Amino acid sequence: MNLKFRHKILLAAAGVVVLAFALFTLYNDYLQRTTINQNLESSVGQAGQLTASSVQNWLSGRILVLENLTQNVAFQGVNSDLSGLVSQSSLVSTFQFTYVGDSKGVFTQRPNVDMPAGYDPRQRPWYRSTVDAGKTILSPPYLASVGGLVVTIASPVKTAGQITGVAGGDLSLDTLVKIINSVEFGGLGYAFLVSGDGQIIVSPDKEQVMKNLKDVYPGQPLSLDARLREVTLNGQQRLLSFTPITGLPSADWYIGLSIDKDKAYAPLSQFRSSAMVAVLIAVAVIALLLSLLIRALMRPLTDMGRAMQDIAQGEGDLTRRLSIQGKDEFAELGGSFNQFVERVHASIAEVSSATLQVHDLSQRVVNSSNSSIVGFDEQSARTNSVAAAINELGAATQEIARNASDASIQASEARTQAEDGQVVVEKTIHAMSTLSAKISDSCTQIEQLNASTDNIGHILDVIKGISQQTNLLALNAAIEAARAGEAGRGFAVVADEVRNLAHRTQTSADEIHKMIGGLQTGSQHAVLNMNESQVS
Repeated sequence: MNLKFRHKILLAAAGVVVLAFALFTLYNDYLQRTTINQNLESSVGQAGQLTASSVQNWLSGRILVLENLTQNVAFQGVNSDLSGLVSQSSLVSTFQFTYVGDSKGVFTQRPNVDMPAGYDPRQRPWYRSTVDAGKTILSPPYLASVGGLVVTIASPVKTAGQITGVAGGDLSLDTLVKIINSVEFGGLGYAFLVSGDGQIIVSPDKEQVMKNLKDVYPGQPLSLDARLREVTLNGQQRLLSFTPITGLPSADWYIGLSIDKDKAYAPLSQFRSSAMVAVLIAVAVIALLLSLLIRALMRPLTDMGRAMQDIAQGEGDLTRRLSIQGKDEFAELGGSFNQFVERVHASIAEVSSATLQVHDLSQRVVNSSNSSIVGFDEQSARTNSVAAAINELGAATQEIARNASDASIQASEARTQAEDGQVVVEKTIHAMSTLSAKISDSCTQIEQLNASTDNIGHILDVIKGISQQTNLLALNAAIEAARAGEAGRGFAVVADEVRNLAHRTQTSADEIHKMIGGLQTGSQHAVLNMNESQVS
């Protein structure tokens, strides 16, 4: 895909902007997630502490009521009638059953319920655990016969430092269930009560009650601490945190908070959506502004490109110059371009001048060649005349021989014809003199022609030197055009044409020089032959 330079800059800038916004968004996303985690951990911790305090306060109040009963029993005496003590309104309104068992096996309970025959309180777990602990205990929750979850609070009755009995009360957890179920945590989740061994005691989800965490969250190891951990429940991602309930005797209970992760991190999802829209809008606006700014900044370069295109194409006006404004990189580039065009213009001007000189010298060579041809024609005509005279001389000589023969045969007629022979001889001598003069003139003209050809050779040497100079100038112009790259392509074509013209001129001069050399050689042979004929 061919893109303009400003489009490449725009794409690169847009990429940088997108990357910057993406990094900024990721950083903000990290900050938002960290803030939400911190706020969530703080809120969950506070809610857990508050709920744990509420449960602890509620149970502590009931424990105090029962411990007050043990003090009253110890004060009144464990062997006395205790029915009045266990029937106090504060106990009746607090516990489902209140009872006392002494070390002799006597058992007093209100409301009064018939117990099985042989019932011995000393054998019951609540009695034995209290005696073993030597202090108030809280039993694990269990389902009462009357229905509902119940815990037993038991406290030892001590007389003179010795345990003489145990007072206990069965406490319904309905109120505790209401306290825990009232925790909604802003609609994000719910609270539940769990024992130290992972058994769920109270939960809004009735199916989870009295189940272990391992059964509710199979394959997901959990530790009972305040750290938020991610679990899956029925295909839903949830966050769990546990806060211990302190101050309870012999009870290791925890308040658990289960948070819907999607709801907890909903602000983060909203932030991501808003950030994405903001990034798209910002990138579009910045891209538009960058496009306008780049177009304005690239205007000098665009003008320079148009100028180069005008020079490279069409007429190639080398007198055109760029207008330089400012002192930035574009101004420096424009100045360098003007200097380059100036140098190329000067080189082309030198090449043009040299071409004109070559043309003038070529014209002179042509004129000299035409003159030489005319001289050669005249010399040829004269040579033909000499040949005709020589033929006439040969015929005359034959005639003389024939006449001499006739003279020897006709001696008698020699006298009569001597005068005629003398006339013929005089004519012959005159013809020979004329022929000798013509041969001498021909030799002189041939020598002049030889000198002219020497002058033509010198002129051809000058033409060869000029063509070599022109070739060098064209080569320099081609080098300058190559340095200019795409913009100097037109100059390179012109320089190449000039170099070809110079080469053809040099080649033609060499051919003419060879022809003139051959002509000089022929002329010298002709002069030599004519001189020999003249001597003979």
